[in-house]
Amino acid sequence: MATSKIEGTNREFLDLFRGLESVKSLSGARFAVIVGKNMKELRYKLQPIEQAAAPTFEFQEISVKMQELVESKDEEAIKSLEEQNESLIDERKAQLQAVEDMLDESTEVYLHKIKESQLPDTITAEHVERLLQIID
Repeated sequence: MATSKIEGTNREFLDLFRGLESVKSLSGARFAVIVGKNMKELRYKLQPIEQAAAPTFEFQEISVKMQELVESKDEEAIKSLEEQNESLIDERKAQLQAVEDMLDESTEVYLHKIKESQLPDTITAEHVERLLQIID
């Protein structure tokens, strides 16, 4: 089974990956094989972005504390926690901006095209719309 070079941004490939996830439970052996192979390739391509987006342990701890304060509606404690951890919060914002920049980078990936005849009968227009890049 041959692959085709697809060009786009990492964000477009993330959307395509999500589209493939939404159809992975549909029936059809040939369709399932193509979906599985494409998901594997996209997962490999997107893994560095996922790793770059992971919050630090320190930020996770602050986030849990912040969530508790938000639920208890303690505005004074929220402000205090933000002030005490301003540099950590700024680092997280910079990290997320770097991830956004990575998502907007142009790249290419080799994927298996899906022929219209291989689409399951149960596929919806919403599913198809998300997979148009790889439907032949």
